Amino acid sequence: MDITPEQRASRFNGYFRRSAGLEDAELTHVGPGTPCGEYFRRSWLPICMTEEVSERPTVVRALGEELVAFKDLSGRYGLVHKHCSHRRASLEYGIVAERGIRCCYHGWLFDIDGTILEVPGEPEGSPIPNRLCHGAYPVREFQGLIFAYMGPPDAIAEFPMLDTMAQPDNDMVPYAIDYPCNWLQVAENPMDPFHSVFLHTRVTRAHFNPAWGALPEVEWKRTRDGTGIYLTNTRRWNQYLWVRTAEVYLPALAQPPDIYQNPDREKFFPRVGITKWTVPLDDRSCRIVAWRHFNDTLDVDGKGDRDGVGLNKVDFVGQTGVERSYEEGQISPGDYEAQVSQGAITIHADEQLGTTDGGVARYRRMLRDAIRAVAAGETLAQPALNADGHIPTMAGDVIVEVAQSNSDDRALQAEVGRRVGEIVEDTLPMSAAERPQEIERRVREMIANGLGE
Repeated sequence: MDITPEQRASRFNGYFRRSAGLEDAELTHVGPGTPCGEYFRRSWLPICMTEEVSERPTVVRALGEELVAFKDLSGRYGLVHKHCSHRRASLEYGIVAERGIRCCYHGWLFDIDGTILEVPGEPEGSPIPNRLCHGAYPVREFQGLIFAYMGPPDAIAEFPMLDTMAQPDNDMVPYAIDYPCNWLQVAENPMDPFHSVFLHTRVTRAHFNPAWGALPEVEWKRTRDGTGIYLTNTRRWNQYLWVRTAEVYLPALAQPPDIYQNPDREKFFPRVGITKWTVPLDDRSCRIVAWRHFNDTLDVDGKGDRDGVGLNKVDFVGQTGVERSYEEGQISPGDYEAQVSQGAITIHADEQLGTTDGGVARYRRMLRDAIRAVAAGETLAQPALNADGHIPTMAGDVIVEVAQSNSDDRALQAEVGRRVGEIVEDTLPMSAAERPQEIERRVREMIANGLGE
């Protein structure tokens, strides 16, 4: 139904407000052969936690496919198509061997790369092992997570070794959370810092720290190498200006800074609290697979809980569908309630985006461009490396003492946020050890030279 602007703005207009009902399939559908699914298959994705995979096979879903993960008796991890290539029995009932996994039905033995090692019952010299290979994907275990590459074998991507994955004296605690909704409505959340003001602070109670309730000045920018988008999120709290840089790297890797940060003193670039991927299981469900970071520069007030991090649990409120009752979620909703309640696949045509949604709009636009680039056979931009040989990232906090402007403190916040973001970006090529000191030096120099001029 087409409605007029007058009908749209009229009161009690429920009759006129009909859903467009059309999914944005280009961005939300991820099965084999779909444009978005093909795009995701060009990246390494964490599909589960290491603790979920043992010598007993485990069913895993990813990108619309049903798979089986296992660890063979020699200690190698494998990820294979769920149904045996012979007569389609599920390999979740397979028997793990010294090398590979054996189907329970007729004993065919598959190596982790899909090579058929044995076809018992077939004549000696059977041509089957030479003409057939079972479906399999390369995997890599790292710090408690199992990563898989599900794309074309001749276009395998480099494993994404981020600078935040190589920090000294840093405890990376793995976790995974299942969501009964499309991947995008979960993945785009980090590009919306305004939800932290309302959902996490003003609407019910402060989930993290009351300072989150201060309305920020926000600017979004594309990373220089074209592989992602970052924001600067600047707010005043007492005598301090608190600048947070957060980021999303395509297709669905996000790093927010310390979730329990307290702007009660000057701090120069304590890093991320979370490194997380939003992995599509299928069109209507997804999974966050992630690490919570714990080190001496984060959570100095001691609010975090390592023991509260794991399978379908993490140590901050409102992130899962199992930690609280429905009634508790209604009383104090969190990210889970806000994202899942949009529906299995939210209808973008029914949204009314505002200026606070600039990051969400930019992220969707970048995704669409990248999806179309893969469909056109183009080569995607690759991240640059820092002096340590790692992918340098933007996320972190800078908290600096700055006197309040008598004329326009909002303009001052915006200026400091923009300039701190430039400093953080300019220092990307540096080693991780040198970078915080250089950020502090440049920020202090910026303040000493005067602001708002």
